[in-house]
Amino acid sequence: DNLMDSWGKILENYIVNNVHGDTTIYGACEAGALIGADGTVWAATQGFALNPSSKIKVAKEDGTSEETTINELDHIKDAINNQGDTQKMKKGGVHFLGTKWVVLDGYQGEDYRTQYFRKEGGGAAITMTSKGNLVLGTWTQTTKAISVKDGVQKEVKQSVGFCNNAVDDLSKVVVGSGL
Repeated sequence: DNLMDSWGKILENYIVNNVHGDTTIYGACEAGALIGADGTVWAATQGFALNPSSKIKVAKEDGTSEETTINELDHIKDAINNQGDTQKMKKGGVHFLGTKWVVLDGYQGEDYRTQYFRKEGGGAAITMTSKGNLVLGTWTQTTKAISVKDGVQKEVKQSVGFCNNAVDDLSKVVVGSGL
């Protein structure tokens, strides 16, 4: 239980509030989570959950659509494993937090890969370590954040840069811990 508590603090200190160089961003990410390879959520922001049987609409060849059920975690992992190649990815794409996400490019780090995603007015960065554990962060461009540098506080908005930095910083910590 103590380990779970400490993951919560780590999530808070890296994803929610991110110290990057000499700048601290409060509210760097909107939603965040640390998820084990087996799907166990180690820590997450309030209200975050991945649905194992999410009902989504999928476009068919003839232009109509059909409803199908996907496991959101499986589809996220699939997108990362296929490095965002929609030709190889599972039908239905990536959905979580009630949103369909467009897969963008990714970043190959040492012992981890981060895939970037976009939604209307925001995005996400999700890392999978070589052990299969996930670090996730999302951002929305209308959500307020606070930037503090040299004691000067500025109101800013969440951005792709804040989110990607936060996820990358935490990914290095997780990999550095042998996870």
